[in-house]
Amino acid sequence: MNEDKKSQTKDPKQQQHIVLALYKFVTIPQEEIPSLQSEVEAILRSVNAKGSILLAAEGVNGTICYPAKEAGDLVQDYLQNHRYFMGLRTRTSHVDAAVFHRLKVKIKKEIVTIGGDINETEEAKKPIGFMSKCTIDPTKIVGTYVPPGKEWDDLCDDPDVVVIDTRNKYEIDIGTFENAINPNTDNFRQFPDWLHRFATACKNVDGGSDGNAQHQEEKIQCVSNSKCESESADNARNPNPVPDEKMPVVRKTPKAIAMFCTGGIRCEKSTSYTIAANVFPKDIPVYHLDGGVLAYLDAHPDEKKSKWKGECFVFDQRVAVTHGLKPSSKLSTCHACRRPISIDDMERLDYVKGVCCRYCKDAVTEKQLHRFEERQKQIELAESKGSQHIHDSKDVKELIE
Repeated sequence: MNEDKKSQTKDPKQQQHIVLALYKFVTIPQEEIPSLQSEVEAILRSVNAKGSILLAAEGVNGTICYPAKEAGDLVQDYLQNHRYFMGLRTRTSHVDAAVFHRLKVKIKKEIVTIGGDINETEEAKKPIGFMSKCTIDPTKIVGTYVPPGKEWDDLCDDPDVVVIDTRNKYEIDIGTFENAINPNTDNFRQFPDWLHRFATACKNVDGGSDGNAQHQEEKIQCVSNSKCESESADNARNPNPVPDEKMPVVRKTPKAIAMFCTGGIRCEKSTSYTIAANVFPKDIPVYHLDGGVLAYLDAHPDEKKSKWKGECFVFDQRVAVTHGLKPSSKLSTCHACRRPISIDDMERLDYVKGVCCRYCKDAVTEKQLHRFEERQKQIELAESKGSQHIHDSKDVKELIE
């Protein structure tokens, strides 16, 4: 296991930490965001919190961790009583040590980037492929919430319902729900274009063969995943739409659409867009999993009674969590491409710790190779001295002062 996994090892001297995933779509005046950023950061630093918080005019999103004994309920008391954060959606779990190295509170244009402004001048913020000019506002329009219990399981089992995993393919590779569709996206900005193309395929399947009428009566899945697979590295900055050969196979028109993501935030935005842009006919209901996969795993500690198969990728040193929100014991992270990798992946000849793995070995440039090798040397040197290679620069500054 790599250095991130070592920090997960139980040590009686290590203090238990709370991991708090949170988000809320709420209108925040642009002129108030800088002062709100300072206020939130001050509160979090006062309890030695680490992690990442994003603030934008559309709301707040992030995951943080902080010592349970030191912080108590101060963080949640502050957030739940703040005028903009009341009703904040949260998910709490516990770990034996911090799962982040530093704290970042950033101001962004979106708290989850879908590329909502088609006139955006910054290339990294534009939608990829086609996107409707509709207004995406989850505070006004959103899919129907489905609790993480029998109702959701029934949707997964219904062959006439399309359950769409709105996460990226590297996340889906390590776990997803039974019968879920993988859009094969590298980033969320590809999702609207994929959604419109998928909806068109659903519409065209009605085009009129007698076979479709027969399929409507059969208890077969209305949509199945593409057979096209690739081991190449995922490119979070991929500027191209999902290739045609990676689109799902549509056999019959779905009677409902259900979406899910890690914690719920991407689904709030994707279902809001789906409804506002009239992607599907109005008689096709749009649902999404309330609280996302994390809420489902929290509610299903016994994997034998679960529709979830595999593990759920999270954006911290745990790499992934399993049923009951227990940290993964099977996965680590490639420090080059940040993709989750298994123990078997780390035993391959093409894996070089901190430098490359099977998924990114052909994509790493010479310049990156030298940089990653040097970084790994510094990490190992710091470990040999009993110090930490990655640290929070603001914490160090406070210590010096």
